[in-house]
Amino acid sequence: MKPLGECISFTPEPFDQGAASEIGQRLADQWNDFSSNERALINGVAGCSPFLKRTMLRKDVDLLSILKSPLDGRLKTISSDARGIAKLGSPDEQNIALRTAKANAALTIALADISSAVDTMTAAEYVSEFADAAVGGALSAALSTAGFTSQEESGFAIIAMGKHGAGELNYSSDIDFIAIYDPDVMPARFRDEARKTAVAITKEMINLLQSQTKDGYVFRTDLRLRPDPGVSPLAVTLAAIESYYESYGQNWERMAYIKSRFCAGDASVGERFMDIIRPFVWRRYLDFASIEDVKAVKRQIHASKGGADIEFAGHDIKTGAGGIREIEFYVQTQQLILGGRSSELRKVKTLDGLEALVRAEQVTPDTAEKLSSAYRTLRKTEHRLQMINDEQTHKIPMSENDINRLACFLGRESAAALEASLRKTFASVRDAYSDLFELEAEEYPSPGTLVFTGVDDHSETLKTLERMGFRRPSDVSAAIRHWHAGGLRATRNARARNILTILMNPLLAALSRASDPDDAFFAFEKFLAGLPSGVQVFSLLANNTEIFDTLIKMMTISPFLAREFSRHPNFVERLLENDWSAPPPDLDEYRVLLKAAAARASYYEEKLNAVRRWAGEQNFLITSQHIAGLLPPTKVGKYYSAIADACIDFSLSAVGDEIRRQHGALDAQIVVLGLGRLGDQSMTAASDIDLMFVYEADATSMSDGVKPLGGAEYCGRLVRRLITALSAATEEGGLYEVDMQLRPSGASGPAAVSFTAFSNYYEKDAWTWEIMALTKARFISGAERLRKKVKSEVEDIICRKRDRVLVAKDVRDMRNRLASAKPPKNLWDVKNTVGGLTDIAFIIQYLNLVTSCEHGCGPLDTASAIARFAEMGELDNDDAAFLTDAQSMFDALLQTGRAATAGGIDMDCAGDGLKEMVFEFVKADDIEQAEQNLIKIQARVADVFNKIVPEQKS
Repeated sequence: MKPLGECISFTPEPFDQGAASEIGQRLADQWNDFSSNERALINGVAGCSPFLKRTMLRKDVDLLSILKSPLDGRLKTISSDARGIAKLGSPDEQNIALRTAKANAALTIALADISSAVDTMTAAEYVSEFADAAVGGALSAALSTAGFTSQEESGFAIIAMGKHGAGELNYSSDIDFIAIYDPDVMPARFRDEARKTAVAITKEMINLLQSQTKDGYVFRTDLRLRPDPGVSPLAVTLAAIESYYESYGQNWERMAYIKSRFCAGDASVGERFMDIIRPFVWRRYLDFASIEDVKAVKRQIHASKGGADIEFAGHDIKTGAGGIREIEFYVQTQQLILGGRSSELRKVKTLDGLEALVRAEQVTPDTAEKLSSAYRTLRKTEHRLQMINDEQTHKIPMSENDINRLACFLGRESAAALEASLRKTFASVRDAYSDLFELEAEEYPSPGTLVFTGVDDHSETLKTLERMGFRRPSDVSAAIRHWHAGGLRATRNARARNILTILMNPLLAALSRASDPDDAFFAFEKFLAGLPSGVQVFSLLANNTEIFDTLIKMMTISPFLAREFSRHPNFVERLLENDWSAPPPDLDEYRVLLKAAAARASYYEEKLNAVRRWAGEQNFLITSQHIAGLLPPTKVGKYYSAIADACIDFSLSAVGDEIRRQHGALDAQIVVLGLGRLGDQSMTAASDIDLMFVYEADATSMSDGVKPLGGAEYCGRLVRRLITALSAATEEGGLYEVDMQLRPSGASGPAAVSFTAFSNYYEKDAWTWEIMALTKARFISGAERLRKKVKSEVEDIICRKRDRVLVAKDVRDMRNRLASAKPPKNLWDVKNTVGGLTDIAFIIQYLNLVTSCEHGCGPLDTASAIARFAEMGELDNDDAAFLTDAQSMFDALLQTGRAATAGGIDMDCAGDGLKEMVFEFVKADDIEQAEQNLIKIQARVADVFNKIVPEQKS
């Protein structure tokens, strides 16, 4: 077989000539070893794709060998390396080897695809084959770590789903899979803790595949296609799968499982899974209910994408009108209807399915040819989009420059030519799709008899509810009858009650899948009771029942979110948008996003409302991702704080404009300092904001407006207006409670303090606890020149030489005062309890005050500070490691408590969903073990506190 470099039949022109020149310079030592075709390919790829340029220059990638080797042989070697990582000695070596293999595979496949050495669908097969190898290698390593000797007879298997299952992975795709196991097949020593073992194996696999290291990642993983993902563990037993699909399996799941296949692990378990799923997917009798399900999905897609009208820039070529998803649905729906009787239609690949439908005379050859051509075009475009920056994107870029780059990468003459070609493709797909699906009234299957009329319980209805898992069927039935009788504000409207009737079957089915259906039901009832009206929300839910599981999980775990949904029904709609569960933006992007969101607000009051709407939605997204398990609780603090930063910065600008309008301009500077949790970027869903304002102005100058003010009065008025802007309730609600007790002189001091007064106060009058608070000071907004002065002054204050004995006494006195003023509410009040977050914070603040004179100021975040003090020898390594883990656990508990209740955790009142989260944080299986573990950790934190901040003997 020819080397890849000899199979090149297309090379793109370099869009970025500078990048193309640079790659040649960086590869100068090898440049003459490449053929002219190979050099043209390298230049073109580097000039079109920043990601591939970086990959070509990686030290662990041999570009010359890639181009001089036959493609199949090269990829087999790379896959072999990925499969064999379990033989390496340590997890670090395994991570490096797997990521090295991914980088080499990604570059090899990209070069083959771009150069037309293979077509795009063959490239997709190569990506899928490498994914198989990576999953197999990660599974072998995870099994080995758990003590298994091999994949065979492990009782554990991985089922590939979606495009991975079909061998159609796109270039920068995540991989959908299901982890399954059979406890009875596992080696005997693992059977007693089979679930724990299987979940641990799955987590280790996920970590090996998707954790981001300096060498990158391998594949993002998605396990949401497993049965009942909202409540089921990461690994599911065969028995649970069989039970689920016998009782609850829906038609959309049948569609998903068309593409399922065994991927790695114990083949016997994989084969049994396929035997279980086959009759569920392929039913012998025509199933026209499946068409109704697909119609609902089509409506949902077009609702979230703005309808079928196509705007080229920003159009989603996967889920948008005329996109890839429509071709897939076109094929899969007909497969579901006819595949039960004709095994020839049971194809996992989309194009194979189209060909089979032509042979079965269900699709005309002309339609199939148009759809096949469109599919290849769209998949090729999708690959180039993703190759540019290794992003899982499916959208045509918004900017003209980025569209031109894409056109160049695809070899189009111009952006206009690309647009014309793709519009023609979208139209041909949309025409075929519209012919197949004509939207009609939706009907929902019933789980059994459900009658909620009259005044008495209906006996068969109670039986149905009981079968669905409700322990209090009579109470559930009575509540629903109350709804239908117009007993809630949301159901007083006849149309709302009619829509609710349509909703009832899918709603109850979703509630029954919760870990505790009764808890879920009554959490949902509280949500309904808080709604001012029901038509809008009920209509939304009736057309998008797929969000029920997510919505109910959030409401069950978090009464706080349930209240937010009631107050802001638009948040329910937000869950329908494809990006609600996407990773949050970078921290420094929030300020830009807020400015864009408020760009149309021209008046001061409009700006205040705009910032409240934006902050409410952004905080909701972070809280909902936390509760849904998409965002680790230890990371949410930085996002809440970044949102607050943006609000403060924007509001300062808006207030400044308003003050200048009323009083004119003044040559003055002001800075805003964040303290406390805002300062160290660890805010919670319910945090207030601790602020300090420092200004500098000429004492004799006046503003130049019709109502002039002096410097002190001008800055003081600006700060008071800013505090009002941040804290006052408008028609859009409140924003933050502002706490300024940490400013010089506390509540009795001025709202804004001059730089001179600030310096003098901390020089002569500040208490130790005030300087402790200053160790968390962070610049939020304001004048850059004054910021530098304040920063330098803060560092000077903290870095003064101090007597350890006196500081320790003051720190302990402050701790005792806090213990008296804010005693812990219960064991789970991890902020205020002895041996909790406050003790850890005081350890860090104490060490900052007594070491900064010699070592300088340290980092704001606790984990980095602990590591620094360990390096300095102020903490021994065991204590440092323990404090880091304790801080992380306490923070997870605090963040989750705030996100769930806007207060703290009360295990006596917590539902099962919240308890499960808590048990995971404290590594316990039940409440007794959880409390014991927590007590031990708090006791040791207290011991470390007493060791580091010793009590002086009198």
